[in-house]
Amino acid sequence: MGSGWYVQDLFLYYRSMADRKRLAIVQYLAQNGEMSVTDLSKRLRLSQPLVSWHLSLLRKAGIVQTRKAGRIVFCSLDRNAMQGYQRRLEALLNGESPPRHEAADTSRLVTNGAGPK
Repeated sequence: MGSGWYVQDLFLYYRSMADRKRLAIVQYLAQNGEMSVTDLSKRLRLSQPLVSWHLSLLRKAGIVQTRKAGRIVFCSLDRNAMQGYQRRLEALLNGESPPRHEAADTSRLVTNGAGPK
């Protein structure tokens, strides 16, 4: 795998964050931790289907994670993945390649349908 894999990974990450509503979701989860999709939609004053759609894009990019408890879906930030993106950006800006073990994230993104359009 060439050293440019993380450039594609960063592109997918930033493309998924290129929306004010998604940024608001990320900010709210960063400040408040895990919460149900229903509560998140109420707090952000957005419809539940719209929040779910935005969460699906953020989940495909590895920014949020979801879990089910019965019929309730909870969401939270995947802080480990976000730290990985930060390391990749720092490597890009420093003209370096990030550790090879982080390359697995790119294949996950493409597999989950967040690949290039």
